[in-house]
Amino acid sequence: MTKFRSLALVAGAALLPLMVAAGAHAQTYSRLISFGDSLSDNGNLYTATSGTTPPAPYNHRFTNDLVWNEYLSGTMQGFFTATSYTSGNYNAAFGGARTDTLVASPPGTPVQIGAYLGHGGTFGANDVASIWAGANDIFQALPGAASNPSTASTVMGGVATTAAGNVTTQVNQLATAGAKTIVVMNLPDLGKTPQFSADPSASALTSLTTTIFNSALSTGLGNAATAHADTNIVQVDIYSAFNAVINNPARFGLTDVTHACINVTTCVTGSQDVRNANLFWDGVHPTATGHKLVAGLTAQYLYTPTLTEGVGMLADQSYELRRSNANDLAGRMAGGHGYFVEVVGAQGSRDKDIALQGQIGTAATLTSQKAYDYSLGGFRAGAVAPMSENTSFGIAVTALTGDAKAFMVEATPTDMSVDAGITWHGDVLSVSAMAGFGLGSYSDYKRGMLVQGFDGHRNHVDSQSWSGGLQAGWTSEMGGWSMTPLARVSYNSATMSGFSELGDVAIVKFEDRKVSATSGAVELHTSGTVGALAINGLVGYEAVLSGDEGELRGQLLNNTAHAFAADMGDVGTPGLLMGLGVSTDLGGFKVRAQYSGNFGDNQTGQQGMISFNKAF
Repeated sequence: MTKFRSLALVAGAALLPLMVAAGAHAQTYSRLISFGDSLSDNGNLYTATSGTTPPAPYNHRFTNDLVWNEYLSGTMQGFFTATSYTSGNYNAAFGGARTDTLVASPPGTPVQIGAYLGHGGTFGANDVASIWAGANDIFQALPGAASNPSTASTVMGGVATTAAGNVTTQVNQLATAGAKTIVVMNLPDLGKTPQFSADPSASALTSLTTTIFNSALSTGLGNAATAHADTNIVQVDIYSAFNAVINNPARFGLTDVTHACINVTTCVTGSQDVRNANLFWDGVHPTATGHKLVAGLTAQYLYTPTLTEGVGMLADQSYELRRSNANDLAGRMAGGHGYFVEVVGAQGSRDKDIALQGQIGTAATLTSQKAYDYSLGGFRAGAVAPMSENTSFGIAVTALTGDAKAFMVEATPTDMSVDAGITWHGDVLSVSAMAGFGLGSYSDYKRGMLVQGFDGHRNHVDSQSWSGGLQAGWTSEMGGWSMTPLARVSYNSATMSGFSELGDVAIVKFEDRKVSATSGAVELHTSGTVGALAINGLVGYEAVLSGDEGELRGQLLNNTAHAFAADMGDVGTPGLLMGLGVSTDLGGFKVRAQYSGNFGDNQTGQQGMISFNKAF
């Protein structure tokens, strides 16, 4: 059945661990207040009909287990059982409800909202209101419209437009009443449900009506978002999600997306696992698998600012590679002359704390996730050459590629860098100035989502980086060993180019993001010989003097949800610096094995190199 990344969507457990960022403003929600029809009803119609509708084997709901909002928020007070309208989750949805008051029972969404507000119901700043309705308006009009094929599409278009307008009116009402976050679902393609899919003409008419409804709803919500700019109206694209599942059920772990489980004996009498291998429980209602998909998808849209934080890797890693490559040349400028060609392996990682909210309304707990974690390989070539008796020029070209991952993100990075520097040498004093530039490309970018099978992807994302630095060292000889303490001040900057994801649902357009810092380092370099081996080493410390971890800014595409700006914390301190190298002569070349690493709070970076060096 459909699987959920980092979720435990099973009844009675902590159902939906939702990732929310730790920091000054953790993205948490206090309660969920739901309005709608049978797709959201947690037992209200069953109570109203004294336990007769829906009958067994329905689970008091129009499905075989819980409905989506229960998976998202846990226990919900019902329309008849509520003890508080200002605290705790609340569910006013009724099976069969329309978007108007044309039918007195079951109460339509206007009556549901009116009853909640009439009982003193309020919306706190961190509460979520949801509304999912419109299908019953369509179902009830279809038979009459279909009886006259020449006017059916026109009639149903009017029904759909009116129903969408009603939902929009109710969203405006909720916003006016103080709701600051409103989740609105569009309709799945009703023509693809088992009730209609077997009849081509009924399927076509129902699909057309769904499309008209969704289009009108999207337009209306756009107007509502403009009128209530302080309310975050989040659209959940059920239409695209269910189409993706129906078009490729195996991708979501399903075996049947065309039949109603309740009409297939082996399914309806089977275990819950058997039932949940189907998308549809009856002609128009999903199984628990479908409801879990809706819950995960809703969480994906709601928590987008947090669930995209791993995208920050694309700037953070480029910054770290720029710093590492610049420091490598800085070390060479403090050494001897010659040219070099080397094989390079690089690894780096940084941890960050993410808070996990088990369900809406629960406390968040911290867990450690990766801000970036990369393993790269490639080559470096260059030279440090004398320009005059007291000056030398150095240049290095580095090409690296490999794998990288972060919180719910993975990609294949390629980095091309050029670093250059000039050093003035006195008898014991040396002063160097360095600068460098890098171009990065992250191919096969993929951002995972809570519902496995969905992702945001891109063929490649670009980054650029540059650096500059000054360092001064003092060299002395002690018993055949050279000792060089040095100090360095450097500036490193990396920018992720903005891009738009591709995918079925919950995709995001990201703006440029920049990470930059001025750092200071002190190091002690030493070198000498032991027999036929030349040995060099370093120990030091590097700290960020001033830095800016730019916010991750983005917005859900084709959505009225607010643009977001996620605080990404502080630029990481490289911390302790260590290095060790061993070289020997071989066929006129000096062959060197070198290791360097930095070890800071929650982050490490390491490089290993095998190089061939030739003195001028």
